[in-house]
Amino acid sequence: MEYLKTVIIQEVTPAADGTFSWDLPVNPVSHLVLTIMCLNKAAEATIYDIADMVPNVHVLHRGTTVLQMRARDLLALNHLLLRKTPVIGPQVATDDYIRWLSLIIPFGRDMYRPDECFPESKAGELTIQLTVDIDRTTCDELMLQLESVELMGATPAKHLKCTTLISTPTALGDWDIDLPINNIYAAIMLRAETKPLELVRTCTIEALKLLADNVEHYYGYTNWESMQGEMINRPGSEPGFIAAHGYQHWAHYAYLDFDPRLNDTFLMPTAGLSSLKLRIDAGAMDEIRVFPIELPVVGR
Repeated sequence: MEYLKTVIIQEVTPAADGTFSWDLPVNPVSHLVLTIMCLNKAAEATIYDIADMVPNVHVLHRGTTVLQMRARDLLALNHLLLRKTPVIGPQVATDDYIRWLSLIIPFGRDMYRPDECFPESKAGELTIQLTVDIDRTTCDELMLQLESVELMGATPAKHLKCTTLISTPTALGDWDIDLPINNIYAAIMLRAETKPLELVRTCTIEALKLLADNVEHYYGYTNWESMQGEMINRPGSEPGFIAAHGYQHWAHYAYLDFDPRLNDTFLMPTAGLSSLKLRIDAGAMDEIRVFPIELPVVGR
């Protein structure tokens, strides 16, 4: 089998903020590589500063979402799903020096996986939309690159789908968030706006349970600290608390893993369910982001 790398966006410099769209290849696609390039503005931009120049990444097939999230959430997805540390370079603090961050937009739980990638499509059916913020406090002069990796002749059985659900509790305590059903789940990634600090333990997601048709399912009850602790099985190596990285990339994130053995044993089917929901024990009334990581069966 052969793979083919091609360029979709070659050093495009948007002149203004906005949303821009490009067609993607028709052959089966393993993943895309999005590179966000910019210049330092007075000081060293952190990895989040650079990522926030792309506040929305949206892949669609015939108008239906395949993947949608901010670039900073894609950074966490690279750590937790792909188990790799995204590449940033060079790490310099000088004003007007070039910086760049490359992120993987995956269509399977691993790159270069013929049985799990986005299937063959027709011209114009698979597209990507990027929303950009070209001038930020610590970086400016945005330039974009995007490349695709096609798997020639692949016949995948399923592909990755990842969407963003946003919910803000209006009271402390139990707060339900409905999840999509019918597809197989590989994981659920979560982001809590408020995370525990050195002197204050408050967290937007103090704890949670997962309910399938109102019955506890996989997660009968689990605390934020335990969810973070179980990520020992997932993140790529943390490069340290240098300015370019700010702090641990995943400090605001948790990952409900339905494939901890990486062999499909615990994948969670949802076909036939009437409802699937997270019941959050909310410790703060601010934003929760939920990212269902689903595996739709090709052709269904």
